[in-house]
Amino acid sequence: MNSQKKPFGFEIGFVTKNIDEAYRRAIDAGATSVSKSILKPWGQVVSYVKDINGFLVEICTPMS
Repeated sequence: MNSQKKPFGFEIGFVTKNIDEAYRRAIDAGATSVSKSILKPWGQVVSYVKDINGFLVEICTPMS
């Protein structure tokens, strides 16, 4: 995150097995991409979008 920008006050997360489909649907519905899917060291795949109101939304796979 850019240190010059004000941090988000909160984020909401949605867990899904099909992260690419959920990410695409969010973008198609007007969300803005923050981060495409990345694999975290603990095995979870996570992507981020900003919704139409500017709120940060996490889209992630279940933790195993």
